[in-house]
Amino acid sequence: MAGEDWDELGEDLRDFRARIAELEGARGLAPDRRAPALEAALIELRYAADVLWPHYEERARRAGTGTGPGRREEQLLRLLFQRLPLPVALLDRDGTLRRLNQEAARLLGVGAGYAAGRPLASFLRPEDRAALRTQAAAVARGDGARSTEVRLPAAGPARDERRQMTLVALRPPGETRNAVLAVFQAPGHLPAPRPPAGYGTPPGPARPAPPAAERETLLLDIADEVATALLTARTGGPEEILRAVTRALRATAADWAIADLVEDSGRLRRCAVAAPPGHEDGAVAAALRAQDPAACPVVAGAAVGGVVTVRVRPEDADCLGRDGEDNALVTRAGVVSLACLPVRRPEGAGGPAVAAVLTLLRTADGPGGGAGPFSMAEAGVLERVARHTGLALGGPLRPPP
Repeated sequence: MAGEDWDELGEDLRDFRARIAELEGARGLAPDRRAPALEAALIELRYAADVLWPHYEERARRAGTGTGPGRREEQLLRLLFQRLPLPVALLDRDGTLRRLNQEAARLLGVGAGYAAGRPLASFLRPEDRAALRTQAAAVARGDGARSTEVRLPAAGPARDERRQMTLVALRPPGETRNAVLAVFQAPGHLPAPRPPAGYGTPPGPARPAPPAAERETLLLDIADEVATALLTARTGGPEEILRAVTRALRATAADWAIADLVEDSGRLRRCAVAAPPGHEDGAVAAALRAQDPAACPVVAGAAVGGVVTVRVRPEDADCLGRDGEDNALVTRAGVVSLACLPVRRPEGAGGPAVAAVLTLLRTADGPGGGAGPFSMAEAGVLERVARHTGLALGGPLRPPP
């Protein structure tokens, strides 16, 4: 069907729907007054059967289901792309994922539908992201194929997953600009082929999630450690309470735990930075302690808006602010995931609604890096932790009579 014929059919369909809507009002008429409307409805049905349906069939026939040689070849190429025993992804020139095969989805630990439309850089270690964008842009503009090593933050005992990534230019049919084909290989060897989907054991994620019992134990440990810290420090001042909470959270939930106090004037003041063992006197710890929390966007936003923020592989390099040498702290600390929690005061306690802000970081190189990004279940427990901390900051707890 020609384009003008298709537009005409669309207009006919709109008019048809409008007439049907008017005829539906006849249902409220008395039985002896429905005859004209019934006759009109029969006319409309005949019009749908004799005119609209043949037009639809003609359109479907011309579009075709694709049984010719060209269509069969296209289906074969798609099947080969999906079953290729190497992780392969098609990128835009800016590094955005357009398509990825089954192996690439396993490698990234996500579904193909979730990953499509997201930057591939968001799945890499922070320090590898800028290099990927530059290499992809160079390949897309015709500077030749490139090969580079990248690291993907991993869950489990491994610190990261190293992959040799080869980028080549590819011109998709019907497009005027190059796309980029990315192929991942394990350094030194090729990955063993996996059975195709539908045969044997269903494919699982590249990074298996910890068993449910372990997740439940982790959540209970977080709640228990923080409750113990609050009860131990309940007679102290706000800063002592926050320092105790950050120590408990660092021991159970994160690699880094940071607490910022909101003073009565509304000014933010950093009062606690709990670092991983061996990093207490390092450059990152010094940069975090010296930072003005008002210059940290996620902290400032939580203090003003009171909204919990959880980010996985944060794409915004400035979300955690910068150090004194203008280096992004997200990149410098190797942040894999962060959670920012406003600590609210109890109603009627006086002062700003948000009494403090707790910021938790998981990094690729930290001792808790194997825990992976913060999950929704963990975020729920951490919200309760923030609420209980707010109750403790509302004033000293009185012993029971």
